[in-house]
Amino acid sequence: MIVAYLRGKNRNFSISFQQEYLISYALRKGIAIDFTEIDDDPFSIILEDRSTLLSLLHSLKKGDRILVYDLWVISKKVGELTKVFDCILKNGVSVIIARQDIVIDENTPLKTLVYLLSEQREHNLHAQHKVMGRPKGSFSKSKFDKYKSEILDMLEQHLSVSEIAKRLGVSRSSLKDYINSRALKEIVDSKKIPQITHAHTQTTPALSTECSLTNQEIQQKEH
Repeated sequence: MIVAYLRGKNRNFSISFQQEYLISYALRKGIAIDFTEIDDDPFSIILEDRSTLLSLLHSLKKGDRILVYDLWVISKKVGELTKVFDCILKNGVSVIIARQDIVIDENTPLKTLVYLLSEQREHNLHAQHKVMGRPKGSFSKSKFDKYKSEILDMLEQHLSVSEIAKRLGVSRSSLKDYINSRALKEIVDSKKIPQITHAHTQTTPALSTECSLTNQEIQQKEH
């Protein structure tokens, strides 16, 4: 199974840009994507609290592959990337980095991993020298955030922005700005990726329990 993993909360590389790039890459490589996953967690959240990513990692099976535009989609922090790589490689899962056309799996040379992590570290150091304040490309909180799931559901039902605004009792123009800034229509459209790439499902063994990354919410339920 191949999962297209896209990261939101970023104006520089929107969900729309990422999905178009991944579709193009998949078609060029003859890759059939089975489904997409949208991670809309802020970049400020630590790995252990990223429920979308951790749930995905624990649902994967041996032989599954994660397709991402670039390494930062998984994490911008080198320490977190190391933890994720350790988790997936122990379980026979691989990551395809489309931008650099690199596959990370148990056979990947150590020098390749070092190169990718070093490149990310250099990017982070460069970013630190930029102007302080809200991180470039990030979004501040919005009054519409609490309606996000409802808005997505209504967009999927092909309701117009005017109709959605009427049902929520909010300003149409403000709602339109929110939908555009958060690329909500692109999130809905991302579900079409498997159809475009003629996705198919593969039967593979279940994921082992060696992955030590566990979401705090999961831990609380287990106890």
